[in-house]
Amino acid sequence: MSRLAGLLSLLLLVATSLTAYGDDRQKAEKQARKITAMATDKTGRRMVSMSLADSLKLRRPDLVEERRRIGLNYGSFFVAHELAAKGIPMTDIQSGLSTGKTIWQIGDEYNVDWKEIAGDAKKVNGRIEDYIYRHFLNKKNEVADQERDLAEKYDIRYDAVRTDFNVTQQEMVDAQALYIFWRDRASSSQGLGAAMTPADRKAAGMDHADARHGTNGISAPAAGGLPPQ
Repeated sequence: MSRLAGLLSLLLLVATSLTAYGDDRQKAEKQARKITAMATDKTGRRMVSMSLADSLKLRRPDLVEERRRIGLNYGSFFVAHELAAKGIPMTDIQSGLSTGKTIWQIGDEYNVDWKEIAGDAKKVNGRIEDYIYRHFLNKKNEVADQERDLAEKYDIRYDAVRTDFNVTQQEMVDAQALYIFWRDRASSSQGLGAAMTPADRKAAGMDHADARHGTNGISAPAAGGLPPQ
């Protein structure tokens, strides 16, 4: 009887662990898809490229070339580098992708810590929001971003792969609403040099997109926005 109880306890522990692992992976994927969705807008993509280049310590031209070579959108590209940082050879990652595996399947094969990756991706999303806010806060910052593009020879027209729009319509709506939120918040603070406050963060975390019931009535950012229906 005690052996049966022990076996049942072991099975319960395994099931609980698998559930937790799956939940962590879902959280990581949600954060990665937020990165991808923000990059569907042209100005958003510039901010994403800066954020990832700074987070991963990569030169932006190298980031663009590598992304084009392996064909990954920004969210999956970030995850690929997270896997590489955890000891998975990039050649193995690329080999797996070439056989049709997703970055998530490759991570599962190596039993990676999705909880840690989800946390890292969340930090990147926070940095992207910071960059959008800072970009629109004053003209000096806009000029500085343009000068950085020139200095790093970054060309938005070249920074594109086939999988860049592998997101849902709702994810694009959510990203657009967040983009507009930070753009408008920065515009209202122009000239004040105001940094984001905890209240700003809390307000940005609200589901702005749901209140709009789809894309009707949302003004697309001047630099891009949702593609034609």
